[in-house]
Amino acid sequence: MIKFTHNGRPFDASRFAADIEAKAIALGMQALEEKARGAAASIVDPETGHHADVFVDRLSGNRVAIRTTGSPAFARLLEKRLGVDPGKVQVMNAADGAPHPKVYLAHASEDKDRVRPIAEYLMANGVDVWFDEWEIEPGDSLRQKMEEGLGAMTHFVVVLTEKSIAKPWVAKEIDVGLVQQVGGKSRFVPLVVDLDPAKLSPFLQAMLFLKIDPASEADLKGLVDRLHGVSRKPALGDAPRYVQTAPSGLEGWSPAAIAVGKHVVETSAHALAVDPVATLEDLTASLDIATDDLRIALLDLKNGGYLREMNVPGHYAPQPALFVDFDEAFMPFSPSEDARTLANRMVTGEERAADTKRLAETLGWEPRRMNSAICYLERVGAIKSRHALASAPWRAVQLVRTDETLRFARNHD
Repeated sequence: MIKFTHNGRPFDASRFAADIEAKAIALGMQALEEKARGAAASIVDPETGHHADVFVDRLSGNRVAIRTTGSPAFARLLEKRLGVDPGKVQVMNAADGAPHPKVYLAHASEDKDRVRPIAEYLMANGVDVWFDEWEIEPGDSLRQKMEEGLGAMTHFVVVLTEKSIAKPWVAKEIDVGLVQQVGGKSRFVPLVVDLDPAKLSPFLQAMLFLKIDPASEADLKGLVDRLHGVSRKPALGDAPRYVQTAPSGLEGWSPAAIAVGKHVVETSAHALAVDPVATLEDLTASLDIATDDLRIALLDLKNGGYLREMNVPGHYAPQPALFVDFDEAFMPFSPSEDARTLANRMVTGEERAADTKRLAETLGWEPRRMNSAICYLERVGAIKSRHALASAPWRAVQLVRTDETLRFARNHD
């Protein structure tokens, strides 16, 4: 008699199905995480000019939370790139219009008199502080109350003194605060009070800490500014005229990525899958941009789904999204407007499957323009395309009208 096993146990159909479902969900969640991180890595924060950190955390119920240290403007760009509703990307410590920062104030009990003025100043300046003597009543569970405070915080603030660095309980709280920071749930803020930084652990010495005097209003104000996200930088002036502003629709891309995208669409003969093939060497020769900036630009465009790296490393081919967005900015036609025109022509025609070449001739479009409109409709899922090996210079030999084509045409009538 043959006995079947699964994962080392006798085969059970229901358990087997549950395992398959769990693995499928895990793969789906992983794909979602990779998509979010890839999209985020390609966006430059319009308020800082830098790439922001993005955290993708798994939640119960097969859900994910996406959080960023970037600005609200960065979060909105990321939502647009991911195709999710506004507000789905959470901004950590957002300032204007955001809830007050919530601080868990870790300290040694012997330092209570020195820590209390810090807590009172923070509370008076819009920072909600979890301070044990304010939160724990007689009969309360100490552990439960501390877990509640740790779970709700946006910032973990630890007061480091000669006494606190020797306390095992404070060390445990620090561990929790660091885990929360790594997971993107809060920020870790060490305060050094009357302590030689050389006595800190090597790990804490490597972190950016604040030396603070609880009796100094200037020091306390600096802490409040940091918790509220007030920048120490001077006000940002106007950019010089020679700095190119990102064209409409391309906000969030670095100047180098915009230059690469512009070069690709302007040198593409027909907007086909390998038209053109870009390499770092070719781009370096064609564009007056530093090599390292070009490397990051190619990585950004690849992570964003605008370029794909071919089987030969260092060779990049355009994706439909590149033609859709960058043609809109730099070509003498509009893929979005042409897509509406093409969809309307298809839904009013008699044939369900239309010949691409004949459609283009009817509209008076060259292959380059027609293919860009096809990219747009394919990207929004409004048509089905039929391909053939000898279809060049067209992206498809036939375009098939579907119910999605009808809906697209009516929505943009």
